[in-house]
This record gives sequence, C-alpha cells and structure tokens, in this order.
Amino acid sequence: MNSPDETFELKVNVRPSEAVSVRIPIDTLADLRAIASKKDMSLEGLIKFYVGQGLRADIT
Repeated sequence: MNSPDETFELKVNVRPSEAVSVRIPIDTLADLRAIASKKDMSLEGLIKFYVGQGLRADIT
C-alpha cells in the first residue's frame, strides 16, 4: 500500500496539434455542451474524448 509521504510525478506527453474548424448543428452543439457540463468537462475536452474513442475503435 502507498504511504502518505510517498510522492508521485505526473508526466504529460505534449504532442504537436493543429486547430481545425468543424461545423456542428446548433442542437447537437447544445447537447454536447449539456453532456460536457454533466461530466464536469470542457466542451473541447469532451469532443476530443469522443474523437479519440472513435479513432481507437476504428484502428482496432
């Protein structure tokens, strides 16, 4: 078991990125905002999460 004095280092792998523009229907965007809020996430974070999930599913 971990001792309370034990420290951990968080390593973040920063990857190059590029901004893209995507047209999303207003009602879909409203749904995404509501889901992001319920999950205590940003809209951008939720969209990245969904894209990542779909990408991993298609790759496997």
